[in-house]
Amino acid sequence: SKCPHLTAEFNISEFLQDGTNTLDVFVFQWSDGTYLEDQDKWRMSGLFRDVSLLSFSEKRIENITVSASLLEDYSTGTLDINVKTKALDKVNFKLFDEQGDCIFNDTAEVYDDIAHISTQFENVFKWTAETPYLYTLLVSADDQVQALKVGFRRIDISDGKLLINGVAVKLKGLNRHDTHYSLGAYSPVELMEKDVKLLKRFNMNTVRLSHYPADPKFYELCDFYGLYVIDEADIETHGVEFIDDRDLIARDVRFQKQMIDRGVRMVKRNFNHPSIIFWSLGNESGYGINHVKMAEAMRLIDSSRPIHYEQDTNAETADMYSNMYPTVEYVTKQGKTKNPKPYFMCEYIHAMGQGPGNIEDYWQAIYKYDRLIGACGWEMVDHGILRQAQDGTPYYAYGGDFNEYPHDGNFCVDAFFSPERTPHSAMIEYAHVVRPVRAKFVDEEKGKIQLHNLYNFTDLNIFNVFWSLENTGKIYASGTLNTSCAAGKKRTLTLPLGTYPKGSVIKLEFRLKKATSWAEQNFIVCSEQLESSRGFEIAVPSEPARKLTLTKEEQLYKISVGENEYIFSKNGLEKIYHLGLELTKSPFQINMFRATTDNDRGFANIAKTWENYDLVRLQQRVTAFDIKQLENKISIIIESVHAPKVYPPIVKSIQEFTVLETGELLYNLNFVPLKWNEGGINLTPNDMFRNMYVPRLGFRFSMPKEYSRVAWHGRGPHESYPDKKTAALIGYYQKEVLDMHEEYIYPQENGSHEDTKFVSVQSKSGLGLVIAGENFAFTCHDYSQENLHEAKHTYDLTRSQDTHIYIDGLMGPLGSNSCGPEPLEKDRIYLNKNFRFSFTLKPYSTQNLSTKQAANIAAKRMEP
Repeated sequence: SKCPHLTAEFNISEFLQDGTNTLDVFVFQWSDGTYLEDQDKWRMSGLFRDVSLLSFSEKRIENITVSASLLEDYSTGTLDINVKTKALDKVNFKLFDEQGDCIFNDTAEVYDDIAHISTQFENVFKWTAETPYLYTLLVSADDQVQALKVGFRRIDISDGKLLINGVAVKLKGLNRHDTHYSLGAYSPVELMEKDVKLLKRFNMNTVRLSHYPADPKFYELCDFYGLYVIDEADIETHGVEFIDDRDLIARDVRFQKQMIDRGVRMVKRNFNHPSIIFWSLGNESGYGINHVKMAEAMRLIDSSRPIHYEQDTNAETADMYSNMYPTVEYVTKQGKTKNPKPYFMCEYIHAMGQGPGNIEDYWQAIYKYDRLIGACGWEMVDHGILRQAQDGTPYYAYGGDFNEYPHDGNFCVDAFFSPERTPHSAMIEYAHVVRPVRAKFVDEEKGKIQLHNLYNFTDLNIFNVFWSLENTGKIYASGTLNTSCAAGKKRTLTLPLGTYPKGSVIKLEFRLKKATSWAEQNFIVCSEQLESSRGFEIAVPSEPARKLTLTKEEQLYKISVGENEYIFSKNGLEKIYHLGLELTKSPFQINMFRATTDNDRGFANIAKTWENYDLVRLQQRVTAFDIKQLENKISIIIESVHAPKVYPPIVKSIQEFTVLETGELLYNLNFVPLKWNEGGINLTPNDMFRNMYVPRLGFRFSMPKEYSRVAWHGRGPHESYPDKKTAALIGYYQKEVLDMHEEYIYPQENGSHEDTKFVSVQSKSGLGLVIAGENFAFTCHDYSQENLHEAKHTYDLTRSQDTHIYIDGLMGPLGSNSCGPEPLEKDRIYLNKNFRFSFTLKPYSTQNLSTKQAANIAAKRMEP
């Protein structure tokens, strides 16, 4: 064979020695192939696909091509079959439905070694990713029988829309490589099946095969379980950008035959699979005459499927416009553009490390505009390779860990699933954003909600809908709905909500009534949450006043009130005691830094700016201190300026502490951007640090290690950030500090929780501290921010003797700048205005006050 992928046909007798039954198989490496394969993955040698040797008689079926489509009524199925034969006279065809009933039986004569038959069927069951109905075709001749799965479906592009069986479809997908933490690029059938089921379970309907055709068995799994497939030729040449420009090979006709060969063989091999909806000419290989000729050759074989190619930027050859990692603004602009060809993001939301952000923003645009037909996130599985550290600790290796050069560092761990296929919080977020059902209030007072069915072919009657009305962990009403709603339609339902307190939420769970091929009965396909805007006030018992005393010992001020003691210095709050026991180990400190993420270190590299201006260790200088004992409270006000080393101060903090007779501490934290003078010109911090948005605004402190239990009311149970939080539903959650960590192969900022009303950290004995506020974020770990920032592998994280707590009035967004856009402007934190945050702190013991009681009292006492 002249094909670099070793597709070969030969007469086995020529290879056998007389009197032996041994066959030596020789594998040749073709030098021209290496130039066309520069995919972003581990470079490994060897065979990664199963190799089969098949023996046929002289009279045989050599190839079968099946085209199963629909007429324009989208009800009548058309079946067109061509069979290439050798030394046969006739071929028999039988078609069976899924019940095993034969619905077609006919025989065709062979002419010029080709048997052809064409027929039609009324009211066929149609194949879609939601309804993957497969007929079985038996093709037989003499004593040879071939079985194929057949799916009737039709693909059209009309007025900028992608139509599957006449219905406009949005593609919700991921890019998938062959990768495994110990098997490398080899994917056993069990692993492929697991990947397909994961895609289905996380609400994906599409997979892009990046960037080479898959194992033949993978297509069979997609046919059976139901996934739209973008099949891609094994061509990627972006490395030539270091030599010339990206079009270098695409315009070099010496590579034309090889490129055509790869596209043609892909189409011929995989033609019969209904799951394949696009052919792709490759990835990141520039654009030139070789792609034009390649597409022409592929269309001669199959004109029923559109062709995709991202670097054909003007869609001269491709049937759609496509690009990678655009901004939300650019996508919106494309949606507004009138063009008969649709727009598709073959790669977006780069899932490297902590992120990506703004998935919901992309899908608001995709749902709004017909021309936006969907997108495939990058990528499915991290390419980490399992190794052991010197102490035996397992970890996942990335580029450079094998002392190889060159390498791309941790750029190979950029996925929605970990190497062992555990979903990162990004995958949970993505699945929620593309959930098949959305809900909203129509009339909260009457309990009316509206369901929007975002399926294309499936009624909502496949679900039991479990709903509950909750507030801080208590259920006030609940029930089960059996409802129907046609695909693409909306339906209004009435829930018997009754009475409930303010701040309650309604949770809806859509569970499968029956098991499917990819999920068990009662599997939760998606959840929805509605926040109430009405309800009654919760009565909070008043707390008795206690004696409030202030004493000074050297440079420290001790405030005693009941069982509580607060120790202050001129630098701030130093210690908190309850019942004589130490609650805090470190002072409260202003915090404007976070362990940088892959996205922070991305193209714009905002992390470098943060480090250059020393946000990690801002210097503090106290400029004013005032403490007063008033009639029923003690007030402490501390003003400080904060400066990077060798720079003037960039921000002033004003900390206002008020200790009440009830034992609570009110804490108002103010950030005031500073102006400074240079050559007589007043410059704002935004002038000084052009385009520098900061990672967070808040404070930090630590507690002894035994304070290891966390309870909170806010988003959870997994981490959430301003632009990655829709899947983290509001509720009451409890976890151990050890479980607050979200692991990334390259350690980085993790574990924050948005829209928090209160968080408490307590010991097993029931002693604790609760912090309440209005929609703040918190993080709680058993390692420090500095350790997390410096770690390069998971084994670098050192579990400390402290519980580290970070409270943020504002946590910064994530974006996807590791290979994509920076965070949206609306989410960034610029030091261009005053920020004020209010919190209430309350020490407690569950022996006399529960966590929830303490939190409710603290929240009630909180002053604006």
